[in-house]
Amino acid sequence: MAASCERLLVKIARLYHEDGMTQGEIGQRLRLSRQKVQRLLGQARDDGIVRISIRPVMGAYTDLEGLLELRFHLREAVVVEATDYGDQSRVTRELGVAAADHLRRVLQSNDRIVISWGGTLLAMVKALADVPSSSALRNVKVIQGLGGVVDPNHEAHATSLTTSLARALEAQAVLLPAPGVAGSLAAHEALCNDPYVATSLDEACKANLAVMGIGAPRKDSIIMQEGDIVTWRELAELMDRGAVGDINLRYFDDRGQGLSSDLDDRVIGLTLEEIRQIDHVVGVAGGSVKFRAIRGALVGGLIHTLVTDHVTAQRLLDTEAEAG
Repeated sequence: MAASCERLLVKIARLYHEDGMTQGEIGQRLRLSRQKVQRLLGQARDDGIVRISIRPVMGAYTDLEGLLELRFHLREAVVVEATDYGDQSRVTRELGVAAADHLRRVLQSNDRIVISWGGTLLAMVKALADVPSSSALRNVKVIQGLGGVVDPNHEAHATSLTTSLARALEAQAVLLPAPGVAGSLAAHEALCNDPYVATSLDEACKANLAVMGIGAPRKDSIIMQEGDIVTWRELAELMDRGAVGDINLRYFDDRGQGLSSDLDDRVIGLTLEEIRQIDHVVGVAGGSVKFRAIRGALVGGLIHTLVTDHVTAQRLLDTEAEAG
């Protein structure tokens, strides 16, 4: 049995047998039908996971997941093993695979998914593309939630990610035909008034599911390497004001509060407040360079589900325990 499937069986078994949740409540929390929850509970019993107690599974971090969910009021935490925590690129790939598995599980017919951009989401899309879709989902849309912020030929460009994800899910792509950051306030206003841009942003606001990378302001980030619209001076000024991370290029402090700036006024994409209105927001991030950004997003309630690595998960819990 695949580790991801076994991890799901353990999670559902704990929610049902230890936390006392009903099958309907579990289905609502994990975006599964009640019938599927019932079937998976039966499979957990048949596989010997549920006996007198729940059998722990090697490589699964259900205890960490449960503690994260409780501490940060998450609907779900997905914790994967970081085989080399010091290698950010490897952590990114491992998180991408986990995020792909999670999206396959929670996706339902008629879902409207908004996606941001970045290396972790690129890894997720590649993992999805590696396994052909076998679902019978209907009427799914994948919506670009941020204009392009790097070279359009770069795989992590938001347009490329949106079209690739839609292709992998056999869904319809809704593109945002604009740069991620306008060159001036006047250009921003003109672009946002364009009917195609306005329609795409309206579609993004109506999404019921979002998959967002969590970024950190650092010189070796993709946006610094590939783009010249956002400058290091602008990011340094935001850091001086307390910025620890961003979602959809919207920077926030360690309490998850957005920071207004000239840069923020020029971004063409969903705002933090618009993202907060989406029913289910999945944040995907891990590694030491993302720790403060992840914690800020959690403290600010910016995400409902977190996909991260086991070292970051433990560090988050330890930091909260030290803070009292």
